[in-house]
Amino acid sequence: MAISTLIRGARERIHQEYAYLAGVISIIFLCLFFLVLSDERAWQYALMVSALMVAPASLQVFAQILVKYDPPFRHFVPVLYVLAALQIVAIVLIGPDSPFVVAANATLVFGGLLIQIVWVYRLSRQLDRPIEASRVGYLLWSGAFAVGAMGLEMAFIDWNIYRNLPPGEQVLFPPFGSLATAAWIYFLGQVIQRHRLLERDEIISRIVVFIVMAMLVGAVYGVLVRLVGQPAGPFAEAVNILIASILVLILYEPVKLAMENQVARFVARERTEHLSALADLKQRLPGLIELGSLLDAIFDGTLFVGRLDLMSIYLYDEVRDGYRLRRWQGDPEQALMPAIAPRPFTDGLQEGRRRYLLEELEGQTGRFVEPPEWLEGVVATMQALQSDLCLPLRTGATILGFWNLRLRPATQAFSEEELDALQGLADQLAVMIDNSRAFERMKERDRLAALGEMSAGLAHEIRNPLGAIKGATQVLARSAEGRSEREVEFFGIIVEEVDRLDTVVRQFLDYARPMRMETEELPPDVLLGGILAMAEAQGLPGGIEVDYEPAPDLPAVPMDVEKLKQVLLNAFRNGVDAMQGSGGTLTVRAAHVDGGRRSSRINSLRQRAPGTEVRIKRGHLSTASCVELSFEDQGIGIKAKDAPNLFIPFFTTKAEGTGLGLAISERIVREHGGEIELESVEGEGTRFCVRLPVA
Repeated sequence: MAISTLIRGARERIHQEYAYLAGVISIIFLCLFFLVLSDERAWQYALMVSALMVAPASLQVFAQILVKYDPPFRHFVPVLYVLAALQIVAIVLIGPDSPFVVAANATLVFGGLLIQIVWVYRLSRQLDRPIEASRVGYLLWSGAFAVGAMGLEMAFIDWNIYRNLPPGEQVLFPPFGSLATAAWIYFLGQVIQRHRLLERDEIISRIVVFIVMAMLVGAVYGVLVRLVGQPAGPFAEAVNILIASILVLILYEPVKLAMENQVARFVARERTEHLSALADLKQRLPGLIELGSLLDAIFDGTLFVGRLDLMSIYLYDEVRDGYRLRRWQGDPEQALMPAIAPRPFTDGLQEGRRRYLLEELEGQTGRFVEPPEWLEGVVATMQALQSDLCLPLRTGATILGFWNLRLRPATQAFSEEELDALQGLADQLAVMIDNSRAFERMKERDRLAALGEMSAGLAHEIRNPLGAIKGATQVLARSAEGRSEREVEFFGIIVEEVDRLDTVVRQFLDYARPMRMETEELPPDVLLGGILAMAEAQGLPGGIEVDYEPAPDLPAVPMDVEKLKQVLLNAFRNGVDAMQGSGGTLTVRAAHVDGGRRSSRINSLRQRAPGTEVRIKRGHLSTASCVELSFEDQGIGIKAKDAPNLFIPFFTTKAEGTGLGLAISERIVREHGGEIELESVEGEGTRFCVRLPVA
């Protein structure tokens, strides 16, 4: 166990202390073995000296387990080491046969362990979390049993050694102490490495499987080595040992799995049924492609087995930059969280964790006086999600969402087999969700392509009669003799409405037809200067001012000047229209951003609770370096209910708007490889930002 811990990488202090304790006990057993085998006096010295390290090493492990509570016995460890050093001097000077030395040694070893048991028991009654009290209680009583059994075993060994009895007359205590100590070290290692206690049926299953596998291995070696190898000579015995090893390697895994399945059917029937349901579900998932069908299969295949009482799935929402609740079912104690922020919830997963198990996380927080910020945040989020287990839906380095499961009350915790099965199912589900989204995007692309082709033809057919209507109306208007003023007014209305419809059709054709880009590298401030000069020449409504904040040495970016001018001019006009009647300042900024984002001047955007502001992003930057062009007004803002429709063609909140300005702007910016971000609070202002990648 000590070597296994070191090979895995004892990064944390508690793992190092555990490896030290396991190593000390290994040395004690080794010295005891050679002492019984050879009766050499040197092994007696080594046994007594190494035994003195047990009590302080054990105290150091429990001090790390309970470090959050600052256990008082951690200050007693140096005292034990000083007493051990004095005892070692006494052993060297007086010898290991002296009754005084033997009594002092036993007092330091078992007295130190007894003091530890008393201290840990008193501290366990003060622990605030039931899971920690349960963990420490199990360790305490199993450790007390191992200490008592080992004390009896050592007393009998010492009795026989000091009486110098021949082998036939020795009275030895059965090696229950050695077995109990080894089992306790293994049990302690499981608690430390897994951050959770094994359930009763897990312990029974592992013990039964371990005994059967040990008997199988012993039978293979016994038959091939002892019965066949010895009479045939040393060479044949070596060959038979090799054959036996090969047979064990071949048989071990399938026999172990078969034994685990058989034992689980009797010991943990509920878990066995759950594992069977997960296996069936894994077989059915590959036949599903639509996201709704996938989620239906997951909920029907796992929730209704009877092991779980609440399940939820959160999927990433690129628009809102967070994980939104997509589906839930069960019996929550309170309303589920509508969304999960990416950080700090994803930090632990990015650091290498495969899953979040609430029991493990709560056990890990107990190790720190001040737990890491991400760990406290994850525990709080798990509790708010009412989840015992959170599995990331991960494809490569991308986390598509989270799958949360809660056990039914009075149900045994997840076993390792269940966790592995659920983890595999989550990985499979993530791939299928990714494929489902790709399939939906492909269907939507084909649908829009067909619709766009049909609409473009229809728009062309509409423009021709519009031209005829406009021309005929203008001819009639020119021959206005004998017509009333009302008729002339109607002619003007017809021409005006035809022009408006023609503008809509022209913009729609611009949106529908393939976009051709003619790019050249120019500094964006040249483009902004032209737009501001045009606005100044046309004049601004009363009470509205423009504040331009240029950036020095702004790098050139590849752009189609005419198309990008259309985007920025649309943003400028929207900002001015938002302040019509109320007045205000439209702040236009240009900045070079390298690896970060400039913060908005609209304070409420950063201070309000989620859901009270509008925040939308379209497109994606492929480089960290970009040029940011922003238009920030002090107008009426955008209503939250209008936010989902802002970039949808023909949606508009203006009386005379076409609803194509933002849709066309988004397409142009995407063609430039940039992104649009829109932030707004109703009644306080809007910030429209265009980011273009630096070549």
